[in-house]
Amino acid sequence: MAIESIRFSVIIGAYQTNAWFFRQSIESAKALEWKNMEIQVLDACPEAGLGKVTKQVFKDDYRLKYVKLRPKNSLADVWNEGIRRAQGDYLIFVGLTDRLNTMVLRYLKDFIEDHPECDIIYTDHDEIKDDSRVNPYFLPDFNKELLLGQNYIGDTFIVKRSALQRTGIFRKELSFAFAYDFFIRCMMKKMRFGHIPALLWHNLISDVPVTDELIKLRDRSLREHMTVVSAYLNENGIKGKVERRRNDSWQVRYDGGDYRMHLDSVLLIKDKGVYVTSRNAAETLYSYVSQPDVAIAGGKFISGFSINNCGYIYDAEGITYPACHGENALSAGLYGRIRIPQDVSMVDFSFCMVDASFFKKCGGFDRRLRGNDMILDLCLKAHAGGLRVVYTPRVTAHRSAPDAGSDEASRSILRDKWHRTITSGDPYYNRNLPTGMQNYYL
Repeated sequence: MAIESIRFSVIIGAYQTNAWFFRQSIESAKALEWKNMEIQVLDACPEAGLGKVTKQVFKDDYRLKYVKLRPKNSLADVWNEGIRRAQGDYLIFVGLTDRLNTMVLRYLKDFIEDHPECDIIYTDHDEIKDDSRVNPYFLPDFNKELLLGQNYIGDTFIVKRSALQRTGIFRKELSFAFAYDFFIRCMMKKMRFGHIPALLWHNLISDVPVTDELIKLRDRSLREHMTVVSAYLNENGIKGKVERRRNDSWQVRYDGGDYRMHLDSVLLIKDKGVYVTSRNAAETLYSYVSQPDVAIAGGKFISGFSINNCGYIYDAEGITYPACHGENALSAGLYGRIRIPQDVSMVDFSFCMVDASFFKKCGGFDRRLRGNDMILDLCLKAHAGGLRVVYTPRVTAHRSAPDAGSDEASRSILRDKWHRTITSGDPYYNRNLPTGMQNYYL
């Protein structure tokens, strides 16, 4: 398909929609400078007068496809109507309180040209409050473990039309978690997620008083999301449960209680001078490594009252840096990086667990390498084989020795082996954030 011929369908659904938010969304779509597109506005708000607002904004814009719908059960139901009507090759779903950046289609064009295989595309985003852009969310590339703990992608995203034939439409019985459920289903079908590291949509924030009704809605939303994750665990035979956290979020607590029955299937690595402070640490690590798509799991290292590392990032030279180094050990970290389990490029091998069959098949450590180069090499082997390396904050440890060093000869070998991978950058660390010892800072 020629890039110039790509047709985009922007889908803006109105369901129990605030008129001011609605106008912001459609104005952002109107401002897009792209001829080969349509803007599907699906109005399921009978008494809100949104048709008049739409005509005021678009006037005689040929790209507008406005439809007044009969009452619907959910926004998912409205979006499904948009899917049935849309003619685009790529469908852009816009969240109820979101605005599109005027450059979004330009970035999309370039991304699709380089990554035509991607089925779902998401971007970084920020917030608009009192006409000011604040709180940028610089996201990682696709991160399965992070997605199982939250919808980090958001409610504005892009889907290749042909992909919907494999996933099906949104589940209209879900009022809050239908986009999240869609992402989980796409993940289960091994569809390709693409990430554009640019702030291409904006969530509109307004001061809303906290009422009993709002608290009930938030509680319903949380329970819906937890139900989606529980269904994923059950369908895939993964032992564990979804627990509610105090801050209106959830976490997956996997079950590694049968660890001692499978000692031969894993390698538990613990250096001298490492003191493990969390209970049942080996069982926790095993609860991850026992999953068929996980090769390595590691935890959080603390020095006094500060973070030593919660995994590592690497730069375009293959140099590794401890994630969140020096931050307060009790803090959440930027985007909850310290507290939330997630896939990472590398964990601390002073105390970690490795799947024994993976270690044997990949040839183990490359003895030509030194220090963290050798560790990163093993982790890159896991990623190249479609396996994950997982950081879990539930495992905490102290150590007396410094990070393993390296030398230029070792670094040169590593770069030669993984040149394309390394120069592409760490997929779990957004390139808009600073590299070096001070990372995960805005």
